[in-house]
Amino acid sequence: MEDNPMLDKGAIQAGQERIGPYRLLEVLGEGGMGIVYLAQQEQPIRRRVALKLIKLGMDTKEVIARFETERQALAMMNHPNIASVLDAGATERGMPYFVMEHVAGIPIDDYCDRYRLSILERLELMVKVCEAVQHAHQKGIIHRDLKPSNVLVCMQDGQPIPKVIDFGIAKATNQRLTERTIYTQQGSLIGTPDYMSPEQADLTGLDVDTRTDIYSLGAMLYKLLVGALPFDRPSQSLAGYEMRRVSLCFGRPWRLPGELNIPGWAPALAISGNCFLQKAITAQPSRRWLRA
Repeated sequence: MEDNPMLDKGAIQAGQERIGPYRLLEVLGEGGMGIVYLAQQEQPIRRRVALKLIKLGMDTKEVIARFETERQALAMMNHPNIASVLDAGATERGMPYFVMEHVAGIPIDDYCDRYRLSILERLELMVKVCEAVQHAHQKGIIHRDLKPSNVLVCMQDGQPIPKVIDFGIAKATNQRLTERTIYTQQGSLIGTPDYMSPEQADLTGLDVDTRTDIYSLGAMLYKLLVGALPFDRPSQSLAGYEMRRVSLCFGRPWRLPGELNIPGWAPALAISGNCFLQKAITAQPSRRWLRA
């Protein structure tokens, strides 16, 4: 077998340039537990898809459980702004994989800046993202890692369509998504600190609900409107995360959009926008919006 330089070396070593009817073409992305490949489905129909596979040597019980959780969460949802799952199975070596639609897009913040979208156009995109997250919540799924890089914008029929991806650390609110037990180490941080709610950043293990996603949506919207994070970026140490958690609990964003000179931000929109954002990213979950 000839080495394909576009493929991950681990996949080549495992002899997995082809998985069932799928031929791996190149690496699209890589996370802590899995690798996403662009693949060509060759039968019974021909199409480009995204195939997610557990990394070589990462097939621990916990990783497999989280992988199965993501796969089942995607299978439960059916929304035009959520990447859909198309197939699932296991390799000849017994490694689970699943196949999703290929979203040929870029992160939502990069898209907005590259094409210089107006305030209204940015809000319209975020409305669709909120509708997708609300659909997940209605299915009993909390994403827990909403951020610009997990919302890709692609073009369909000449229109920008945002797609929510990567439910790798999703959590079910009222059902089990896998028969395996998932263990989260005490004191471990689950998610992306820049967009994480105070309760999710709490290393004491405080449980979270759908309102943690509401906070992340508010932080994303702030980033799209202001071009910066609502709070300081934490240092990489646990002390840095704890300092940020305290600032989230007792502080407010450095500057609200209505306080800045943002082109296209009309006075009336600025007032309502400030109120909306402050309610979304308030520290107390009970004071946030109840739905996305």
